[in-house]
Amino acid sequence: MKKFTFSLEKILEYRGQLESARLSAYGKAAETFRRRQVDLQRLGRELSDYRTRMAERGVGRISARELALYRSYLSHCEKRVAEAAEWMMEAARDMEERRRDLVKARRERRVIQRLKEIKRSDYDYEAAREEIKTLDEVAATGFIARRAEAGGAS
Repeated sequence: MKKFTFSLEKILEYRGQLESARLSAYGKAAETFRRRQVDLQRLGRELSDYRTRMAERGVGRISARELALYRSYLSHCEKRVAEAAEWMMEAARDMEERRRDLVKARRERRVIQRLKEIKRSDYDYEAAREEIKTLDEVAATGFIARRAEAGGAS
């Protein structure tokens, strides 16, 4: 019997490469999301710390100029936090899209992989049947030869 060959092997390899590429893209998107999340947390802590420091100083103890600077910087910090939150949400959407792409690529590869397993199983079954058939023929030939010898010897 011929050696097992899977006609869709090249497609299976391609799908495996595609899955690897999608896994890499997902990993990069997840890392970007994680960095954005850390940035947002850091900026949130900065804003909170700044508010706490200004509250400790006391509103009545600072000049109008210092208050204007405080409000300007506070507005700047709030804007940075809002931008960081938006960037994190964009990164989350990108990560989710990459995850869906990965799941799709994995599913497509598994379909071909499962087909290969089925074809291999069919091949193994046929090979076993061929072997049994050959063994049966050898046994039958041996039986006929022994019977002929037994019949000729009598």
